[in-house]
Amino acid sequence: MIPRSLLLGPVIGISMSLSAQYNDPESVEHDPIGDRYFVSNLGDGTIKKRDQAGNVTPFASASPDPYGLEILGDTLYACSGGRVKGYLLSDGSQVFDLNTGGGFLNGITTDGHFLYVTDFSGQQIFRVEPSTSSFTTWVAGTGGTPNGIVYEPMSDALLVAYWGAGAIVRGYDRATAAITGTVSTGVGSIDGITLECHGLVVISSWSPNRISRFEWGVVSPQFEDLMVPGLSQPADIDFDTVHDRICIPSGGNDQVILFDLADCATAVPGPSPSDAFTVSLTEDGRALRFQGLPLEATAYRLLDVTGRLLDAGRLQATVLLPAFTGAVLVQVDGIGVRRIMVP
Repeated sequence: MIPRSLLLGPVIGISMSLSAQYNDPESVEHDPIGDRYFVSNLGDGTIKKRDQAGNVTPFASASPDPYGLEILGDTLYACSGGRVKGYLLSDGSQVFDLNTGGGFLNGITTDGHFLYVTDFSGQQIFRVEPSTSSFTTWVAGTGGTPNGIVYEPMSDALLVAYWGAGAIVRGYDRATAAITGTVSTGVGSIDGITLECHGLVVISSWSPNRISRFEWGVVSPQFEDLMVPGLSQPADIDFDTVHDRICIPSGGNDQVILFDLADCATAVPGPSPSDAFTVSLTEDGRALRFQGLPLEATAYRLLDVTGRLLDAGRLQATVLLPAFTGAVLVQVDGIGVRRIMVP
């Protein structure tokens, strides 16, 4: 579990608002490789990109209007009506278009292989296989209106944020789609959901306009208002793992707010479901050293705290790290998870 001091400790946030460049922004997705932000706009059906210098330029257009955004591999995927569309990160050209038959696709996330997409009006969740351009109805009835969705690798679950009064966050087991937990949040109409540097869950709500965070998997989670200023209908959020900031589309005032979390430097490893193995950095900091596990026959995955896949393979005594800094989740199939900081 995350130490309670991290959940309740002081947060000194720096908020940068960007307006007059967006038209009803709905979703923000950070690209850690290109170190830029993609923003879907409902007012004009566009996806724009914003670099770290603040330059906003066109990237792609979608009809119907693009909602949730998610990067997987070399492609930016977007919810568009009942379809999932994909655009090459390199030039914005459309390379994917899958009709799910859903009524209103809204939120989207990935576990590093599949895409998971919420159908707001159909109250269902689809699982999309991009490599085969196929999909399945992963959850046929969500028992409410699903909006944002994020993969939570520590519990290997998909967390779904619900719209409406008395909004909840519900977990679904990635392997079986069985419900693993339901949390009453005390707010209404949650739009977006993401994970921050400690692995805590961050949600955006409209009633009230607020960004909150809490710990998933505890009996009575405590909710912290991050006191983000300037919010108006905050929508589909993301976490920038390079700069430790929450990326917030504020559709009611045509702004994108980048809110820095000053307490990310205090992120520490947490316990894992198993004590069977340890993971440490080699002396040069370029590889991971595994101990206490059968090698080669065991599969592993490396993810950032948002669930984005960094690397995968079969275990060896040491595994080279990809070019990455920050918190890395080391997931060993059938055994457990470790979190390690890469300087």
